[in-house]
Amino acid sequence: MRNEFVLSTLQRLQADGWLAPTDSVLAICAADPEKRVFMAAGLKAATISNLDDRLGSPDYAPYAWSYQDAQNLSFDASSFDHVFVSDGLHHCDSPHRGLLEMFRVARKSVIVFESRDSLLMRMANRLGLVPQFEVEAVIGSGLSHGGVNNTEVPNFVYRWTEREFEKTIASFHPVGPCRFRYFYSMNLPTARVGMSGSFLKTLAVRLAVPVAKLLEWVVPSQGNSFCMLAHKPGEAELWPWLEMRDRKVQFRRSYAERFKAAR
Repeated sequence: MRNEFVLSTLQRLQADGWLAPTDSVLAICAADPEKRVFMAAGLKAATISNLDDRLGSPDYAPYAWSYQDAQNLSFDASSFDHVFVSDGLHHCDSPHRGLLEMFRVARKSVIVFESRDSLLMRMANRLGLVPQFEVEAVIGSGLSHGGVNNTEVPNFVYRWTEREFEKTIASFHPVGPCRFRYFYSMNLPTARVGMSGSFLKTLAVRLAVPVAKLLEWVVPSQGNSFCMLAHKPGEAELWPWLEMRDRKVQFRRSYAERFKAAR
């Protein structure tokens, strides 16, 4: 279900011109699932990256491979057209730092698939239907990895909102207006809940599926999965109080005159 949402979103982005098949894409916190979805989407120039030592130097042909810490990428600014992540930022001990590294390295946009901090998900969390810490992920990974920074310590599931996404990027890049877009989906963790061994919890989640599907149709933003996109402004797209001078972004002196005139 999750990969279907990722693939359909990538295809939609291609259809409306946001993403071209020949654009360079860096995928962080990535592995085989990203390779498969990129191939299905027809992307031609991607780099798969991860900090998992167990991966060695895997063959992701036709794509490139790079060992990378998502929170400290070794690439220069604007090295790739797009930087992509799917369910990876919440494994970082600082998801915001991971997002800003993505933004720094991207030339055009960042494409982020993560969990949404919706009212519905908060209720499900309080009822114990969805995890606050990904204990099951570590158990399913042999008790050796799958947690925070890919260690055996279960990570906190950091869930985002649109406003938080925009404020984080605006704080990091206050020189021009970004374009933001969002896509929503419902992805109930039926398999992961089944690992808990709780019959009642598993039954509750399965019974919630039709209700969740109805809510997804009526109020899409209440889905637990969503895609956040930020398109970087070009060098000429500056806020009106800024200008490019001496090859640097500087305050526009003439803009201050309107404040003097108003006094």
